[in-house]
Formats: sequence, structure tokens, C-alpha cells
Amino acid sequence: MMSLWRAIRILSFAVGSTVLAACSEKLPPLHGVVFDPADAAPPLRIARVNGTPFDLAAEKGHVVLLYFGYTHCPDICPATLSDWAKAKRTLGKRAEQVRFVFVSVDPERDTPAVSAAYTTQFDSTFIGLTATVADLATLAGNWHFAVMKEETGTANGYGMSHPAQSYVIDREGRVQMLFPPATRADDIASDLRHFIK
Repeated sequence: MMSLWRAIRILSFAVGSTVLAACSEKLPPLHGVVFDPADAAPPLRIARVNGTPFDLAAEKGHVVLLYFGYTHCPDICPATLSDWAKAKRTLGKRAEQVRFVFVSVDPERDTPAVSAAYTTQFDSTFIGLTATVADLATLAGNWHFAVMKEETGTANGYGMSHPAQSYVIDREGRVQMLFPPATRADDIASDLRHFIK
């Protein structure tokens, strides 16, 4: 699995529609950071607010846009989900092939109900999950990111350091690319078209 993180090649603004030769339509160049080769996504299995599990492995056949954040985030998280909502509207009917998944890394404040309510403020179909304290270290290790509580002295009490990028997992369950923070909604929609029918 480590090959996913060893073999990154940045192809921003340089990869044309040849990335997916099977696509019948001519697609614009990609804007995100492309993994070449793509590798299988690490495990991710978290209970939804109703107690049923969301299992990334069971989402094969769909493209998954995945983000790790927290609901008290003052800037990057709401901006990212807002851009997701705009990208989803741009995709129109084709957005039904994409799962938009937000995972909170702040289990102390974000119950599953809080995360679910937070994401649906941006779009009713967005999936909001919360990693438990017990699962968070394993999740961070599998996905190669760090999480740390940071005292802020504000009314929120503390912030959480967390990865700022969104992951794109293709229909076969492989991590294909990352969207850096502040990737424009139009560019997100454009890139997702490479991975949906």
C-alpha cells in the first residue's frame, strides 16, 4: 500500500484526456494532484448517525470525494464543503455517481449527529461521519495524516490540525488524486468528469 504515497507525480494543468483513454468525450486537463500509479484506498469503515456502517470498500461503482475535517473549523472545512456543493450543482445529474463524504477528526465535540447535520447544511446528500477516539489513530495512520488539538484561546476552545486536501477515490476503489485546499469548484467538477460515466 505504501506505493501510493511513494509514487506521486504532480500533473496539474498538464494531463489531458489521455489519462482515461476509455472516455468517449474529450475532457480538459486535470487540476488536482494525480497519483501515478493509483493504489487501493486504505480502509475506512465508520458508523453513520443511524448506526449503520459507511464502508468505503462497499462504494465501488461510485466515485468518492473524501475529506477529513471538523465542524468547528473556521475556514478551510466550510469553504471546502461549499465548493463541493457548487461542483455538485455543476455536474447536474452526473453527480449521482459521486459520494461526497466528510469525516470529522474531532470526536470530542462532533457526535455522528453533529457531523451529519453539519454536512447537510451544504447539501442534503452529503455524508457526515465521525471517527471514534479509538479509531482515529488507526485511521490517521492508514491515510497518512496527523491530527492534533491546538489551543486557540477563542470561544471554540481549541482547533484541530487536519489534512486540508480532498481525496478522489475512483469507481474501482483506488485513490486517483488529491484536491489541494482552495481548488475552485469548477475545477473539481471538471476533474470529477474524468472518473464518472
